[in-house]
Amino acid sequence: MASKAQIDWWLEERAARERGFRVIAGIDEAGRGPLAGPVVAACVVLPFEQKLQRVRDSKTLTPEQRDVSFDLINKTAEAIGVGIVEPPEIDKLNILRATHEAMRRAVAALNITPEFVLIDGLPVHPFPILQRALVKGDGRSVSIAAASIVAKVTRDRLMEEYDSQYPVYGFSRHKGYPTSEHISLLTEHGPCPIHRRSFAPVAALTMSSALELGPCDSPDSLSLFKISAKEVGDSGEIVACAHLRRLGWEILTTRYRCREGEVDIIARDRQSIVFVEVKARRGRSKPAEAVDRPKRTRTVTAANTWLYETEQADIDCRFDVVEVNFGSDGNARVSLLMGAFSAGE
Repeated sequence: MASKAQIDWWLEERAARERGFRVIAGIDEAGRGPLAGPVVAACVVLPFEQKLQRVRDSKTLTPEQRDVSFDLINKTAEAIGVGIVEPPEIDKLNILRATHEAMRRAVAALNITPEFVLIDGLPVHPFPILQRALVKGDGRSVSIAAASIVAKVTRDRLMEEYDSQYPVYGFSRHKGYPTSEHISLLTEHGPCPIHRRSFAPVAALTMSSALELGPCDSPDSLSLFKISAKEVGDSGEIVACAHLRRLGWEILTTRYRCREGEVDIIARDRQSIVFVEVKARRGRSKPAEAVDRPKRTRTVTAANTWLYETEQADIDCRFDVVEVNFGSDGNARVSLLMGAFSAGE
């Protein structure tokens, strides 16, 4: 394997120029993993074959080195665009689609229009410019590496500003990532306005504060919860998540949506990924009866999209239904139907 010094950082840009493209941009993002703050994407157009010292994958640089490289890129680049998607929109779109939207905004923010873009990771659809996606592109293309530095430094500086607004969370130190320090402070103080409510550790705190656990009639299928109507209302998904956590499951995401369908809860049960449809009703009706064939088809299609987006196509999967019946006594009775339907139905 080639060493860092032997990498031809202009190889991809040179190949694009051989195809006739002259304005070539690199795109990368920062902030997909944190529990708080925005996701930031940068799009950078560099002068072709310009020698740039210390412009490489931002993760390989110290904060001080990134600052130096950031200034160099700003002085050298022909164009720089930055796109930002804030936490409420991340919660609405899901983090992958929010990242793609940030990338589109970064292109739109340029003062010139690229003819071709090199994107770190997997392809982005839809996208306004002809693209080539490069897995680990920040270690292969100087344009993507430059974009990774701009995105990372921009986001880090935003989180330092947020630290002054919300000093109890230590954002200037961990930048919103789920470090043990951040989790501890989040548990102590609860989420603030820039926390991503759809991310499991944040959602868990919100849910636990609104539910009072009742007796568990059966450890693997049925639970009883006392619901605070003022705080929760008839929120079946909140109750369902609390029940699954009680069973030891890890909640990966909630309310996942794509163009083809949606999944209420995506969780991990031991070695399996479980796609959960939640059905809630008042009284004694059977909520699971509402999971008809069209709904099952949309759920399976959305599940396949999520598996593709997260590169987990080969993992063992299951489709469950959680029934939540809200009673007039203020209790919510929850039951889990494991393997309620299959992808082949």
